[in-house]
Amino acid sequence: MQNNKEKNDLIIKDFPEPVDSFRAAFLPDRCNLCGKVIVHNTVICPDCRKNAKVIRGERCLFCGRTKNDCECKGRSNFYDGVVAPFVYEGVVRQSIARWKFHDAERNVNFFADMMIAAMKGAYDDIKFDVITFIPQTHKETKDRSYNQSEQLALTLGNKMHIPVKSLLVKLYETERQRNLSFIKRSGNVFGVFDCCNRKMTDGKTILLIDDVKTSGKSLNECAKMLHLYGAAKVYCAVIAVV
Repeated sequence: MQNNKEKNDLIIKDFPEPVDSFRAAFLPDRCNLCGKVIVHNTVICPDCRKNAKVIRGERCLFCGRTKNDCECKGRSNFYDGVVAPFVYEGVVRQSIARWKFHDAERNVNFFADMMIAAMKGAYDDIKFDVITFIPQTHKETKDRSYNQSEQLALTLGNKMHIPVKSLLVKLYETERQRNLSFIKRSGNVFGVFDCCNRKMTDGKTILLIDDVKTSGKSLNECAKMLHLYGAAKVYCAVIAVV
């Protein structure tokens, strides 16, 4: 893996969308983080550009934060790396919640573009065979009407021209990780995932997608199962890390 010390200069760029004059006449563009009206073909407002905590500088691939903010002390994981464009706080946290619970479609394109920007430098020398995502149980998907990690993975696959496959299943209902203490999170997800597509897993370099990395236990457990079913490498990307 390349040394990304000098390459991780991530900035929030504008990613212009195709001009839809009918839409623009009735639905003004809004900031992808706070929701305020913004200039057409920009992605966020000036305040959010200033206040969103973007992860810049030399990155720790064990926890996804900068080396200066890292507290993981290089602990090994079953995944081979994790990157994110943002720290999960403030307006970024509010924006992710708005997307997850209100299905703000434009947000997912912005998040995917920022994740791709964050992967540059960290994952430049890696050729991914397939993208997959953290699964939900049928009940969880029914309650929310969609799996946000799958939606994010499909958007990334389309932008990166990499196939997206469902490689994992969640076998049991669990408490939400965010409601548990750090020490209980490993036990909460232990043994709840399984691999469901050996053909697309065995020998493959996989990009595993989730929305937010809190303790990293779900990513780690899923990466473990992918390795048990023959994955050569499992790298992770998320919108934000705690």
